[in-house]
Amino acid sequence: MTDKERLIQAAIDEIKIRSLRFTMEDLTRRLRVSKTSLYKVVSSKDEVIHEVVDELINSFNAKEAEILADNKPVADKLKIFTQEFMKLNQGFDSSLHGDLRRSYKAEWEKWIAFRQAKIEVFMSILNEGINAGTIRPVNSAVVYQCLSASMNAISSPEFLADNNLTYSQAVDTLQDIVFNGLTA
Repeated sequence: MTDKERLIQAAIDEIKIRSLRFTMEDLTRRLRVSKTSLYKVVSSKDEVIHEVVDELINSFNAKEAEILADNKPVADKLKIFTQEFMKLNQGFDSSLHGDLRRSYKAEWEKWIAFRQAKIEVFMSILNEGINAGTIRPVNSAVVYQCLSASMNAISSPEFLADNNLTYSQAVDTLQDIVFNGLTA
């Protein structure tokens, strides 16, 4: 593992504990390196955040490519795709999105664009199943709007705090509703 990869993983670990309120000193302690060594790898906390967001997006995109290339049934692809998206968000607390939105606007916009793109991928898999007759016909525009609005709503720090939820818990509930419906 390169120094940069170790740094990104350490930053992800710190984010899971402190959200974006971690310091460069927290990273030096976690990595057991000096600040000088740390600043040889990155120039600032802003760069660390940029690298973390890019890593999360790139690693998910690689998993997405594997899922799409697999010959599994469409319903399985949808579930695996959604589970991988949930894994991506696992461990991040409710304040992460608020911190990213407030303090790192460019990274927040990149994350929102990524999330919208993943909803579109989900929809293309869904439509593939509808067209093949393996998923019951539904109005795709309604599904898209529901998913898009739901993802925006559940990423609200206020919603998560008011309901004592983590982002991954909210996404998990949304996934359960999408795949299992509301009836017992």
